[in-house]
Amino acid sequence: MFNKKILITGLIRNGGSLISKEILALKEAFSDFKKIEWLIIESDSDDNTVEQLAAMREKIECFTFFPINDLSKIINLRTERIAFCRNLYLDQIRNNKKYKDLDYVVVADLDGTNNLLTQEAVQSCFENNLWDVCTANQSEYYYDIWALRHPAWCPGDCWEQYRYLMKFAESLDQQTLNSIKYAAVYSKMIHIPADADWIPVNSAFGGLAIYKKEVLISKQNYVGLNANGEEMCDHVSLHENIIKNGFKIYINPKFINTGFTEHSEPLKSLFKP
Repeated sequence: MFNKKILITGLIRNGGSLISKEILALKEAFSDFKKIEWLIIESDSDDNTVEQLAAMREKIECFTFFPINDLSKIINLRTERIAFCRNLYLDQIRNNKKYKDLDYVVVADLDGTNNLLTQEAVQSCFENNLWDVCTANQSEYYYDIWALRHPAWCPGDCWEQYRYLMKFAESLDQQTLNSIKYAAVYSKMIHIPADADWIPVNSAFGGLAIYKKEVLISKQNYVGLNANGEEMCDHVSLHENIIKNGFKIYINPKFINTGFTEHSEPLKSLFKP
């Protein structure tokens, strides 16, 4: 780690109240690396996000951000916008000479998802060399089921499964709705102990992932819509191609970035059949 160069990248919209804290937390957690480059893609914010990013550019070395105005007027669906923005940083990684000597690319959510991240958690990712992509875990329940693909745990799109099951709902009372959502989504939000074995997956994210740079050099991109024009998780298409190219993706149980999130919070009170 001490001789390696990394790029930390991610997307932000209307994050002015927390973006500075997020950046500083990531900076501290990854401080063992020789050099950190930053590339933040901002779009459609109507708060002070751009001003906060501009202020950080003056304080943090090698800090770059790209603001995009009115993207939502051009691209209607959220996941398609996200994929568009993620492909912007992929293009920079592949074609901008300033990034040619990178060893790793860190993709991070910047919405408070990394509030428990530590240097020790980052260091744990380098305790073995099994992986080409190392993704995060949570201290409570693993929340990022939409991005997850595992042959037994979650082989398909959880929300596509939810929509399919809803077709057969005999009633729309709250108990029925909760049961279907639990079956498709929340039942898959398991607790992964930090001392568990690393989990090989076909796709995962969990708000934070470290990629060996060579994994991202080929032409695969993020895609936000499926063949039917419906929203899909943007990480899945990229990861499917990474697996096809012979690379390996793992969840590292020690790589804990947060506890409960807005996605897993309902597990505290959700009816379970």
